[in-house]
Amino acid sequence: MKKLALVALVGVLCSILLAACGGSNSGNTSSGGSSCDATHVTMTSNTFCENSITISKGSTITFIDDKNSGTEHILVIGQNGSVATEQGAADLGGSNGHTFQAGDSFTTPAWNTAGTFHVTCTIHPTTMNLTITVQ
Repeated sequence: MKKLALVALVGVLCSILLAACGGSNSGNTSSGGSSCDATHVTMTSNTFCENSITISKGSTITFIDDKNSGTEHILVIGQNGSVATEQGAADLGGSNGHTFQAGDSFTTPAWNTAGTFHVTCTIHPTTMNLTITVQ
């Protein structure tokens, strides 16, 4: 009986220690540990880490395909998987867009025009739509 109580106590203590050491995930990192903020946008298997971001005029954005995603992405300017002309948007490779494999990253040219722009994945048109506000 004492052995069982001791095993239970050790189990509870281990659980508490693991919870305390695990830290917290603020939602701003992907499973690959890449950051997600206004200038670093991580893509998982079929989502961006954020639906919208705000950047300063002249900033660049680094898109990072989570190394664990195992999924290809093709990013273009537009919405819902369709290429659109959005005057002043940074170039993502024109109508062909920029193709990512797991672990790839790409830094856009500077976003030099104030306004609202859209980035979408042609492979995941319903779940990967990012709104970029440039101030």
